[in-house]
Amino acid sequence: TIMVIDLLLFVLCVAHVLICPYTKVEESFNLQAMHDVLYHGTNIDEYDHTEFPGVVPRTFLGAVAVSALSYPLVSVVSIFFSTEKIVSQYIVRIVLGISVCLAFISYRKAITNKLGTTVGTALVLVTSCQFHFLFYSSRPLPNTFALILVLLALRFWVLGQHGHFIWASGVAVVVFRFEVALLLGIVLLMELAGGRLGVRTLLLHLLPAGVVCLGMTIFVDSFFWKRWLWPEGEVLWFNTVENKSSKWGTSPFWWYFASALPRALLASLPLVFWGAYRDRRSWAFLIPAVGFVALYSLLPHKELRFIMYSVPLFNLVAAMGYSSIWANRKKLPPLVPLGALGTLLSSFCMTLGFLYVSMYNYPGGEAFRALHAIVPMGTQVTVHVGVEPAMTGVSRFGELRSDWVYSKEEGLAPGSRAMMRYQYLLVSATEYGHYAESHDVVGKAKGFSKIVLSGSGFPVRQVLEDKVLVLRRRKSLEPS
Repeated sequence: TIMVIDLLLFVLCVAHVLICPYTKVEESFNLQAMHDVLYHGTNIDEYDHTEFPGVVPRTFLGAVAVSALSYPLVSVVSIFFSTEKIVSQYIVRIVLGISVCLAFISYRKAITNKLGTTVGTALVLVTSCQFHFLFYSSRPLPNTFALILVLLALRFWVLGQHGHFIWASGVAVVVFRFEVALLLGIVLLMELAGGRLGVRTLLLHLLPAGVVCLGMTIFVDSFFWKRWLWPEGEVLWFNTVENKSSKWGTSPFWWYFASALPRALLASLPLVFWGAYRDRRSWAFLIPAVGFVALYSLLPHKELRFIMYSVPLFNLVAAMGYSSIWANRKKLPPLVPLGALGTLLSSFCMTLGFLYVSMYNYPGGEAFRALHAIVPMGTQVTVHVGVEPAMTGVSRFGELRSDWVYSKEEGLAPGSRAMMRYQYLLVSATEYGHYAESHDVVGKAKGFSKIVLSGSGFPVRQVLEDKVLVLRRRKSLEPS
């Protein structure tokens, strides 16, 4: 039975990719890197990051690993869909999502071994009914790559395999996301304080793990970036010492606890409190999760994805709450176990709502697809992709025509002479006024605007509006 439930996790992960195949700007670096590794190999000059390096450098190790795993299937698919590179985008994202799911199942197996089958089963069910964990599992973010290592580290911790725990933690911290040290560091301190890990064993693994992981990322990433660097070190300096991440917005200290975690855990949140109350073993998992979120709350710039590593621990405590209710279901009023099952159903229904809204969050990707469907095969054109579409789904995987000229050149004023060089434009709908006299609208993509109360039927409905337009330069303006 539990293997069937495990399979459900994989099916739902793939479903998220198929329903929302495009990505946003924060995922851009790794997605473009996967494309470039697959299609340009060692020709670094053709890589996207040489033209658009981003605010801070990121490691290529995650992108290289996923590309290597995806390469056999991409090669086979390319035989049948040689002009459809977008299929490769589905592949790399599904491979990444499956990697997260495999790491999660390994974590679940350790929990089953330690706490029993009921807790392990409940853990998978709770996670499967939530939106954000599965949604982010296939998103090519540094946080997602780190999540794979965190899940493996948690597995090793539960099984008491401290050497493996330290090595998995080292890769997660040094290579992908340094803030993971807050979560895994608390676990490490708990093991030291409890006498389960000795200082000698710690140093025996910690020092070599640090040297190997640091050397690996410096060696590989310096090759791709064409300069000596430690990418995550530069990110750490940018976010903490310089605190420049605050330019992207700030939130109050309590935001993670009051907003992010309730959205991540959905209706299972009350079961976290119940699990902590009914099963004292849960405190060993709750302390590092709460401690991590509290410490990370000190940084002013906050996003839900930054604390995704804590969700498997919170879900475990909720699963222990479910297990307690199930074990005592004959002693409890019937409404209690029914209510517990109801929380799973409620979470799943909310997940469907989140997923439906998310379908309309990538108008750039939809407009880019529409453009390729509009222009006849064999027609050579020049295309400029504006900021809005570039941030909401356009990627190199979507560049399906080798005879087209694609440009994401930045700094061009809307309606300027420089923009008139291109036959087709992908622009934000708000910029249309600059092109009303020179271009025709040949395509458009709608996006999410807001949720409003419905006058009939379902109590709420989402409002869509034009977000990205596909414009074609009028023939009267074509150069003679």
